[in-house]
Amino acid sequence: MHLKRFIISGLLVGLLTVSCTSNKSLEQESAQPSAEAIRREATAATKSAAAARINRLPTNRLAALDTAHFSPRFIRGLKESIQRESYAVRGKWLLLSPTDSIAFPADLPERQPITYTGTAQGRTYQLTVTRQNYSTIRYSAEVKQAGKSVARAAGTADLNPSFYTAAEVPVDTQTETAYGAYEFLANEPRQQNFAVLIGIGKDADKAEIYASELAAWRNAPTLRRK
Repeated sequence: MHLKRFIISGLLVGLLTVSCTSNKSLEQESAQPSAEAIRREATAATKSAAAARINRLPTNRLAALDTAHFSPRFIRGLKESIQRESYAVRGKWLLLSPTDSIAFPADLPERQPITYTGTAQGRTYQLTVTRQNYSTIRYSAEVKQAGKSVARAAGTADLNPSFYTAAEVPVDTQTETAYGAYEFLANEPRQQNFAVLIGIGKDADKAEIYASELAAWRNAPTLRRK
């Protein structure tokens, strides 16, 4: 009789032990997230962070730009050109979205005159450019023939407001190869068809003058930094 009680008691203890062990295993399994759950949480966190960055991008921030870095005319043109709901400017960067940005031209030193020259068909061309800020240059251009001045042009020019869509691609008249450049449009009404192109990056030592309505500037060669 005592032996039966002992056996029954042992069986009950064993069952309880198995039950507790099984419950602990279930609790541990439920406490451990699956790899798929972790991936889902990480993906959700990434999307949330991206959404937060988009929400942090100011709307039409250009309206409050410091005109010490951009001319009012350029700001107006850029606001008309950009077909996006949100954009901003931070330093020398135009931010079109959290993953799409472009730098304003800053290859030339600020407020330091840079001179480009070239010769073609017995004429000498000279262009002096001073970058005033991220959008504006001051230029002075002259054509000479036999040592005498044939034509002069001077004033300020603003970066083409649609510069962020694509760079200009002039052809170097010396090497006959294309290179990237940004276009600066003259501000003076009498020189509306006068433009200065400055090379980008390693091509910043090249410049072009476009003036279709002024005979002295037609077919001008690619100019190079002195």
